[in-house]
Amino acid sequence: MAENKTRFYNWQKAVATDYVQFRKESPNLVAIKDYLCKRWGGSNVGIVNKRPIRGGSTPSSHTFGAALDWRYGDTVGHRHKVEAEVLPWLIDNSEELGIQAIHDYYGSRVWRSVREGGKRGWKAQAAGSEGGAMGAAWAKWLHIETTKKDWRNRVRVDERLSVPKE
Repeated sequence: MAENKTRFYNWQKAVATDYVQFRKESPNLVAIKDYLCKRWGGSNVGIVNKRPIRGGSTPSSHTFGAALDWRYGDTVGHRHKVEAEVLPWLIDNSEELGIQAIHDYYGSRVWRSVREGGKRGWKAQAAGSEGGAMGAAWAKWLHIETTKKDWRNRVRVDERLSVPKE
């Protein structure tokens, strides 16, 4: 089996060197955030936040600057755009973008590039899980995690995808 760039790395099972190597915002997520905000609007809710996972005690991927929370907000039709454009775009380009997971809080589901048994895709989450955010009407953001391999990737998204510059 060829190496998959999006091979899932469980940031909650971090090793000691991760705390030294990954102490700021992932350049990969900054590039993804810049592209999302330019193309679809929204805002960066945060990348680095040294805290445990919601409702748990293990370190959040935010502890390592390995997760971006992108808020798409309440603009009329924006959730429709998230479903019809943003999520398919993120998933279709997940390897090139080094994305290993997407938490769709409003939609109460988590997508992973590789799950146990080699499966990809969405898994429903219980409403109210992850500190009460899953399924909440106010939870209009996506949590996007980078792979460990692409954490340092500084290449602009349009260059990675050969997107014509506007």
